[in-house]
Amino acid sequence: MLSVVVCMKIVIDPEMPFSEFRIDRENRKPIPPPGVPPLFSPFDENALEWALRIKDGRECKVTVVSVGKGLPKAVLQKAIAAGADEALAVEDRQFELLGPCGTAQVLAGAIEKMGGCDLVFTGRQGADWDGGVVWAGTAGLLNLPCVTLARSIDVREATIVVERCTPDCIEVVEAPMPALVTFTSEAGELRGITLPSLLKAKKREIPRWSAADIGFRQDELAELKDIFIPEIEVVDNYLVPGESAREKGRNLARLFLDRQMV
Repeated sequence: MLSVVVCMKIVIDPEMPFSEFRIDRENRKPIPPPGVPPLFSPFDENALEWALRIKDGRECKVTVVSVGKGLPKAVLQKAIAAGADEALAVEDRQFELLGPCGTAQVLAGAIEKMGGCDLVFTGRQGADWDGGVVWAGTAGLLNLPCVTLARSIDVREATIVVERCTPDCIEVVEAPMPALVTFTSEAGELRGITLPSLLKAKKREIPRWSAADIGFRQDELAELKDIFIPEIEVVDNYLVPGESAREKGRNLARLFLDRQMV
């Protein structure tokens, strides 16, 4: 049976109003706003959707893995309601401020403890830090080939064929399994969840592994020293006059010269 592990990060809702965003500078972390529940990072939901599409067409086990501290059970149960077979919370106090290197170590350790898998799916980047590097560390630690920015995937007997989104074109690449694949928004949104599926998932317990369970030893290459919301100064806007693009260009160039900006 094909085995797919989907790495999914739980984040503060990226669509929340900016005016509600707060920082706990002393503890170097954002403060979850009241009344706004956390959710899966949207790109990771794209990855889960493709794992479920594969499961729709063949015998396949889909396992969702999330890393953090105090991971909400309800969010993980949503993955099961969508169609995942299992959801696993890898959580520990020392995971709260993990950087990308540490997170990759945890994910790789959890996947190794599971006994490995045929495919590891992730989103292209998290919706909180937008770093887009954890997948690279995870693939490196697991010694897996990695295909990024996927919009679709065709799983064959021992290989995968992936359509990649690039700025200029769609690339089609082939890679051997096991492999890691990152997905972008072009892969499609996560399917809708029915109320009966959600109610059934609410009865499922979520296994929880600690740092000790996966033999984790923190070895960060970088440390978060500070986090803050910058002060936004008043911006002086100026509309360049002109009847045509050529005239506007000349006036803009004259403005740069007059202000000694060039």
